[in-house]
Amino acid sequence: MSFTDYIFAIIKGTKTSLQSSIDTFFESQHKNHIEYSKQAFSKGRQRIKPEAFQELFLAVAERFYQTAETNKWRGYHLFGIDGTRLNLPCTQELEEIYGSQTSQGAPQVQALVSCLYDLLNGMIVDTRFRSCKSSERDAAKDMIESFDAEKYGKPVFIMDRGYPSAELIDTIIRAGHKFVMRCPTEFLRSMKLPKRDNVLSHKFAKLKEKVDIRVVKVTLPTGDTEYLATNLFDSDLKEDDFSDLYRTRWGIETKYNDIKNKLEIENFTGYTPDAILQDFYATMFLANLAGVLEFELHDEIEAAHNSPEKKYEYRMNRNRTISELKRTVVEMIATRSKAKRMKLFLEMQNRLHNAVVPVRPDRAAPRTKRHKTAKFSQNIKRP
Repeated sequence: MSFTDYIFAIIKGTKTSLQSSIDTFFESQHKNHIEYSKQAFSKGRQRIKPEAFQELFLAVAERFYQTAETNKWRGYHLFGIDGTRLNLPCTQELEEIYGSQTSQGAPQVQALVSCLYDLLNGMIVDTRFRSCKSSERDAAKDMIESFDAEKYGKPVFIMDRGYPSAELIDTIIRAGHKFVMRCPTEFLRSMKLPKRDNVLSHKFAKLKEKVDIRVVKVTLPTGDTEYLATNLFDSDLKEDDFSDLYRTRWGIETKYNDIKNKLEIENFTGYTPDAILQDFYATMFLANLAGVLEFELHDEIEAAHNSPEKKYEYRMNRNRTISELKRTVVEMIATRSKAKRMKLFLEMQNRLHNAVVPVRPDRAAPRTKRHKTAKFSQNIKRP
């Protein structure tokens, strides 16, 4: 197998048994005469650095912001920052690197993943893959310090209640960026908040200087009160504006659902540290390509399917988008013919136009938290 064969095979990984995936890959590349064992594949992929896939993942986002007329909010790009834990194969080598959780049953090797996600345009612009015992705040601070506003535009970083800290707020302010964070009451305990909208200069114990901060009390549909801290001081922004702004953060939760359950990121094709990172960045590459597809086709699908006679608006079916992308992406990348690439894209576009789903607003369900064991056994793969 050539270098590009390995790249394409890992990107196309069908999440079935490794040998079946390899056989399917060669059939799709019209190389049926080649017989290649999974042992040879596992050995050969170790010659490829995970950074090769990381470069592909980052290149999609960079190219997107160079060419697209992106969606903005009052001149800002809205970026959600959040973390999630991924179950890894339970090997001693991976446990030594990433650690394990033992809240229920046998120890489960896990990694902490943090993402910086464009909430209005569907792009993951940065990510971190670290030990499960590491800090989400540290990962967020690292991504914010590395953020390039010239590439990605003026940001507002939106984070949930696990992130507020004096150091993180100081990092964002010193970088000249904006933020909105949901705050637990313990974080606000030393602040005097007599109004629903409070602007104050607060001295955090861990900082040398006072910080100008705005805290807005938002009433939820349940009647509960939510506290949002920000450095957006525009008097035109009212309680409802901040409520709507924070609500956009749900987009990163939806993206994690796509990555985990539709792209099956935890269904790894190898056991070694390099194989884990190769699969991780290959999946993030596909997630960004899916974001590009959804962005490109959104207006066309909206115009074609939405009318006053219809009860709901319609959007692309994300399941179908990911399925079509995995089916077509390698052939589109591999061909040197622009005409063939466009033909493949138009065929995929037509199929996606006919696979839309209604948008049902204001639906809600109680959020349940439970420890989940590995969904994708390394010993039992689909045939």
